[in-house]
Formats: sequence, structure tokens, C-alpha cells
Amino acid sequence: MTARTAGLVILCGFLMVDARLEAHHAVAGVYDLNKEVVLQGRLKKLNFTNPHASIELTVPNKDGTFTDWVLTTASVQTLIREGINKTSMKPGEILKVTVLPARNGNPAGFIRSLTLGDKDIKLFFGDSRD
Repeated sequence: MTARTAGLVILCGFLMVDARLEAHHAVAGVYDLNKEVVLQGRLKKLNFTNPHASIELTVPNKDGTFTDWVLTTASVQTLIREGINKTSMKPGEILKVTVLPARNGNPAGFIRSLTLGDKDIKLFFGDSRD
């Protein structure tokens, strides 16, 4: 391997690490990393796709109305590693989630943890897993 080829390989490695960090900085730009909100509601839909899976959760409000929250979560690979698959959650099932809320006030968030049955699952990259 020539010095030039070795340099290109190293540069590509740095660029890949930088892209991963950039993606996580995008999370910080959209969601408030210093605030957590606990939501409990009925699962409307599970989107089991990469780069991040997501759920739609219908949450009751104090006034008797409902709000549909769009919640982003970890990658499919992380979910599978934590024992969650496409059929682990079914529409209508009650879920409790702790989320980092959207900075703009929209009913959206990044799931930090999820209670599924009696299992509390940590999903946010800041919890030493990704």
C-alpha cells in the first residue's frame, strides 16, 4: 500500500466518524437534550425502518382531546438488540415513553426510554448505547 492510498483510507475513516457525529448533532438541533417529557398513550403506528425507527403515539390531553405524537427512536439494529422487533408492539397497545421533546414545540420527540410491558428499554445514544 502506498503512502497516498494509506492517507486516503485514513481520511475516509475520519469522514465516516465525522458523519456519525454530525447525525447526532442534528438530533441536538431538533430536540431539547436538556428536557425530558414522559408520555403515555396508545400506539397508532410503528415504523420499523432505518436510519431511525419511529412510532406514532396517541396521547390523551387533560381536556379530553388527543394529540398524535411522532416519536423518533434508535436504529432498527438497536431495537433488535434490545429485543424489539416488528411485532413487539401492536397498534392500540398502551406505551409509556420518556422523550426529548422537539425544540419548536411540535408534538414530536426523540425516545430516550420506552416501557414495554414490564421491561424498561434505554434507546437514546447518550445512554452509552447506539
